[in-house]
Amino acid sequence: MAPSLPQELRAIALELDPQITTDVTAKPPPLNGSVCPEEYHKGVDTTWYRNFVQAPCDDAPPFREVVTVLLSTKGWAKGRVATVLYNIRKYYDVNVVVLTYGATSGGGGAAPPPATLGVGVSVQASSADTLASAAINKAVAKVKTPFVLVSDSLTHFSGDLCSLERLVRVLEQESEAAAAGGSYRTLDGTWRHGCLQRRMENYQLAYVSGYEHSRHDCMFCDDILGPLVARTAVLRNVTLRESLEGPAMMRDWFVNLRLAGNLTLACPDVMFFVDAAPTMGRRAWLEVASRWAVQSVWPHDGDKLEFSCGEVKIKCVDIMTLVSSFLVPPCCRQAMRHELGFVQECAEKLGLYVELQSGSLLGAVKTDGILPWDFDMDVITDCKEHKVWIKNGTKCLSRKGCRYIQKHGYWMTRCKVSFVDIWCRPNIRKYLPQEYRGVPTRVNYNGRMVNVPPNPALVARNHYGPNYLRHEVHWRYKHKGPWNHCLTPGSHACLENFPSDGNVRFMNFARQLFGRTLTPVPDPPPLYFPPSAAKARAAGPEKGPSIVHMRQA
Repeated sequence: MAPSLPQELRAIALELDPQITTDVTAKPPPLNGSVCPEEYHKGVDTTWYRNFVQAPCDDAPPFREVVTVLLSTKGWAKGRVATVLYNIRKYYDVNVVVLTYGATSGGGGAAPPPATLGVGVSVQASSADTLASAAINKAVAKVKTPFVLVSDSLTHFSGDLCSLERLVRVLEQESEAAAAGGSYRTLDGTWRHGCLQRRMENYQLAYVSGYEHSRHDCMFCDDILGPLVARTAVLRNVTLRESLEGPAMMRDWFVNLRLAGNLTLACPDVMFFVDAAPTMGRRAWLEVASRWAVQSVWPHDGDKLEFSCGEVKIKCVDIMTLVSSFLVPPCCRQAMRHELGFVQECAEKLGLYVELQSGSLLGAVKTDGILPWDFDMDVITDCKEHKVWIKNGTKCLSRKGCRYIQKHGYWMTRCKVSFVDIWCRPNIRKYLPQEYRGVPTRVNYNGRMVNVPPNPALVARNHYGPNYLRHEVHWRYKHKGPWNHCLTPGSHACLENFPSDGNVRFMNFARQLFGRTLTPVPDPPPLYFPPSAAKARAAGPEKGPSIVHMRQA
C-alpha cells in the first residue's frame, strides 16, 4: 500500500463527515520520551510567536542524545562555519559534525581547528574532490543519536524561529515519516515553505510546490527543499547516491525514500536561514533524469526539459521483451514512428496506398499513436498494388536501411528498431462515399498524419470485439488479468501501475492538466471537401449532397 494512501483516505472521510477532525486542544499522544510534548495556550502571546509552548517533563533525555547536527560545508565562505556553529550551540546542547573538503571558495572556508569550536564539535576532513554525498554517508554511519539534522545551506540559526524539538516530535508522532523539514528564508529575505509534490510515471517527472494533505500542522510532501531532520536508521538504509551532489543528490534521495515506503513532512512554522533557494540547471536535472530514465522533466521553478534516449542512457533494443511488463520509452516510440514513416514515404513516392490496421490502428483510436505496450507496426495495402510493393517498394525501403522478409500471407520490413508487418486486402476504401474516396480518412499518429480505414474505431471494434477500449498486455505475453507483474516493482514505467481503461494517464503530463496548457496546441487544419461537393454547393443546396448543408452549419 502506498504510504500516502492513509492520508488520502482520511481526507475523503473528512469530506464525508466534517466531524472527523483533529482537536488542537486535545493532549498529544504519549511519545517515546525523546522530547517533551507541546501545548497550545491561545492569547498568551499577542505577537503570535509563543502560544505553542513545550510542556515540562521529566522523562525526556538530554537533547544531545536525540539529535546530531551534520553540516556539509563545501563551498562555504570563511567564517560561515563558526557563525552557524555559534548560533546552533547558543540554543541547543548537541553534537555537531562539520564536514570539510579541502580548499573551498570564498577564501578557504574550511572549519577552524576543532579545539576552537567548543566541546561536542568534531571535524571530518575530506579531499576537495570528494562528493558531499559520500562524505555525508560516511558521517551518518558514525552517528549515535536516533535523529540527525542534515544541511549544506545554513547561514545562520535561531532557536526562536526554528524548533528542532518540533521536528523530532512530529517524526515520533508519524511512525512512517522518515524526514521532517521546515520552511526556509534566503539571504535576500525570500520565504518558502519548501514542500514539493512529485509525479513520476511513463518516463516523465514533474514537480509542483504545494501540499494536498496535512497533519500536526505539517504538510505531507514528496520532496523538501530546505534543511531537514531525518531518522538516522533510515539515512543509513536509504543512502545518498555517491555519484550525485547538491540539489540533484537530494531530489534523487527523496525518490528513493518514497520507493522505500517512507513519508516526508514539512512544518512551515520551523524556519531555517539558508544562502539561496536550491536551483538546478539542465545539467543537474540530466543527472536525475539519467538515473531514473525519464525523458521529460517539469521543475517546480522552471520550464520543461526534454532529454534524448542517448542522454538518459535508454537503448531501444529488445522492445518485444520490454513490453511484457513495461511501457515503451517515448524516444523508442518516436523511433518506431519514424520507421513507419519509411513505409509512408515509399508509398507516396510510388503512388501507392497504405493505411494502419490491427494493433497500430487500435493505438490510433485509443492513445492517438503507438500503443505504449506495442513493439511492431501493422499496415495494410490494396492487393492490386501488391506486386508493385514487392518489386519497387522493397527496393525503396532497402535504401532506407530496412530489409524485406517474406512471411506466410504477408511480408515484413525489418528496420533498425522495429519492424512493420504489411498485409493486403482488396477494395479497402469502398466504404467511403464515392465523392470522398480520393480523400482517405487520416489521424494524427504520434505527430504525423497517417491513413486509416474510413471509420477507424468501427474497424477496431469489429476486429477486437467487446471491451476493445480496455487495455491488456500484448497478446504474446497475455496472462491472467490485464497486466503482468512488473520485473522491477516500483518503476515508473511498470504497466501494472497504470489503469486498464482510459488514455489520459498515458499522455504527456501537459495534456493531463486540464485547464492548463503547458505546450501550444496548434489550430486544427481546415476542413477539406472534394471538388464534387464544391461544385454541388455552387449549383445550390437543393441539388447537392447533404455534406454541403453540414458545412454551412
